Amino acid sequence: MSTNEQREEQKNRASQTLATMLDYLGLEASLKVEDRGEKISILVTSDDAGRIIGRKGQTLSNLQLVLNRMMFKGNTEFPRILIDIDGYSRKSPRRDDRGPDEYPERERDEESDENEEMLSQQALDAAKEVKRWGESVTLPPMNSHDRRIIHVTLQDDTELQTTSEGDGSLKKVIISLKQPK
Repeated sequence: MSTNEQREEQKNRASQTLATMLDYLGLEASLKVEDRGEKISILVTSDDAGRIIGRKGQTLSNLQLVLNRMMFKGNTEFPRILIDIDGYSRKSPRRDDRGPDEYPERERDEESDENEEMLSQQALDAAKEVKRWGESVTLPPMNSHDRRIIHVTLQDDTELQTTSEGDGSLKKVIISLKQPK
């Protein structure tokens, strides 16, 4: 199978999986799949956009996380998938009085990469503080994607442990010294 055929197969699989997920949720939407460099972008148009996006983008973020996990399972070479619903996932200062051609050129995935770097740095800074003072550090509540970045950043540090605590989708990450066994 050629690289182009493989990429088309990946795009079709991602699109069909997302369509099935939305159907199970009772939401109607039309999907358009595009290549964005190394990533696959699925553009979603729907009358139920608000329900798909959710409060502060939480539902969209979780939907994207689940879709990526499903695609990566069994195929770690699968490209990252970005979901954009009616332009929501693009960076914008205001969403209210903007026409369809007024979206900034910079894409949300660039912002996402910057956010991941910021979270990794936050984890490393907190780790230094824990090692220096010996007291645990509690980071502010964050969604599962952001917590995962913290956990993954510090997973190879043999002196530290990370735990998530709290109720609901926003939980705090606690970074502390490992207790001797």
